[in-house]
Amino acid sequence: MAWLLPLALAVASLAWMVSVLAPPAPRPPVTIAVGPYIGYEPFVLAREMDWLGPRLRLVETLSNTETSQGLRDGSIGVAGVTLDEALRLRSDGVPVRVIAVLSDSRGADAVVLRPGVEGLADLRGQVVLVEASAVGFHLLHTALASVGLDSSQVRVVQVQSALVPPRWRAGDSAGAVLYEPMLSELVAEGAVVAYSTTDHPGLVLDVLVAREEVIRERGPELAEAMAAWDRAVQAFAQPERLPVEMLSMGVNLDAAGYRGALAGVLLFDAAASQRMMTGPEPELAVAARSVADSLRAAGLDADLRVDGKLLAPEVAGPP
Repeated sequence: MAWLLPLALAVASLAWMVSVLAPPAPRPPVTIAVGPYIGYEPFVLAREMDWLGPRLRLVETLSNTETSQGLRDGSIGVAGVTLDEALRLRSDGVPVRVIAVLSDSRGADAVVLRPGVEGLADLRGQVVLVEASAVGFHLLHTALASVGLDSSQVRVVQVQSALVPPRWRAGDSAGAVLYEPMLSELVAEGAVVAYSTTDHPGLVLDVLVAREEVIRERGPELAEAMAAWDRAVQAFAQPERLPVEMLSMGVNLDAAGYRGALAGVLLFDAAASQRMMTGPEPELAVAARSVADSLRAAGLDADLRVDGKLLAPEVAGPP
């Protein structure tokens, strides 16, 4: 039996050498999530054109609510969300930071009324459909405040964004908070825009957030994601050359409607994003404090706070 010990040692030594010399198992791709908003379409184009690469995976969620839940439970590492949602997540203890500014809504978000409802003031006591996310309540509060009302004076019904159009068609609501492409879809069916971000730039900003462990451990992948976004934004700057027929397949709009929806969004490239996130008083930090004030005024988050680590411009490097 004496020969067993040398054999066991040889086998153990061989196993150790294999473990040392063998290449490490590939890491799973970083998941980027985006909801059904026209302002995230550059990521969709990047996926379709294979600009994201194998270390990144794009998933499309049904709503901002679903995206936020994935960030909360860690199943999603990177996501496009509205600035107000980023604030709520971080304030709730979810370890996310803003690594880029993606877009500014310039008409792509709105409060619409059913034909026959004369104006926002007539929403008092009426049903208004709103997605269960910060941006919907933020926009509704701002719109109602413009006519001296607040959200407690309307009957808010929370609906996932993708389900707003069928619920609207049921006919039991007087108003709804919508964003593109659902906005153009329902306007084409007769909904009337009563308040939108056309005249309120900066009211709804979309940002790219990443969980802190992803920032620490997956820097190269984040750089790839932002490079792909930047490349796609450059492509969107020439809308006449976009594969609109392909991109519009996932929404209930034809090519003309898709282009019209895009007109309501200002997309930011990497340089513009960095300018908003850097400097002695970053523009995005000022916007974050303004949004936080609005959410507190709406009675949504009395304890909402904006901390100094919300922004992570260092991920993208110097402007």
